[in-house]
Amino acid sequence: MGAVIAVAEARKRQLRRGAWAAAGLLLFAGCEDSRGRAPLPPTAPSAVTACLTAAGELTADVNNDGYRDRVVDPSRVGARLTITFGVGSARETRAGVRALADRAGEHQQFVRAAVADFDGDGWTDLVVVAGGGQRGDDPIDPKISELRLGPFSDTGRGQRTVHLDMGAVKDIAVADNNQDRYPDLLAYTYSGDGVYETRARLGDRTAGLTNDPHEYTDTADGTGYDPPDDFLHAGPESFYPRCAAGDVTAVPDTA
Repeated sequence: MGAVIAVAEARKRQLRRGAWAAAGLLLFAGCEDSRGRAPLPPTAPSAVTACLTAAGELTADVNNDGYRDRVVDPSRVGARLTITFGVGSARETRAGVRALADRAGEHQQFVRAAVADFDGDGWTDLVVVAGGGQRGDDPIDPKISELRLGPFSDTGRGQRTVHLDMGAVKDIAVADNNQDRYPDLLAYTYSGDGVYETRARLGDRTAGLTNDPHEYTDTADGTGYDPPDDFLHAGPESFYPRCAAGDVTAVPDTA
């Protein structure tokens, strides 16, 4: 009789553990769902023409909902990039770099972001870099270093994620290094012993961004963190036309 009771009690404990595990999985899934999903894959080119305002702000439909979105980054190094989704519509929302980093990157010490159509498919892509600070002579790579191919959501979820092996990068910006039609990515990277380098990843139709920076690598003249003037002159201006008056204010009839 005692053996039967022991077996029954063991069975109850197994069932309780299973119930707690299932609840944990549901909670985890709920947290993931709270961040939403990536936009649906596009079936046609965007109806919104990407362009630059007179102030140098990029406007485009980055999440494929038919509404114009606005991208600004007063820091010029990806630190204060902000996207206003659905500009002028009832659904207008705003997302900064930590929101765009999604759950994996939002709590890191630093977050940087840059946007451009790196693969030239007509849809804006997102680069996110997030990690801790450098604390010695040896470089520390960021926790997150990703290209998220667009369209992407207001939590930075794209159609596909490509890991970027860029070393101990921190500051990033869109640039034009080889004067072709694909935007490039400028990266300010710690190479160790107090020395920083400016590296470039080139926009590419297949890869989105190439993984070989050697042709476009410049070592800083001195030591210590001091982003070069390259970042002051970087930006998407070479790749987008100026906006016409109606481009900035137009809102779909369904707003």
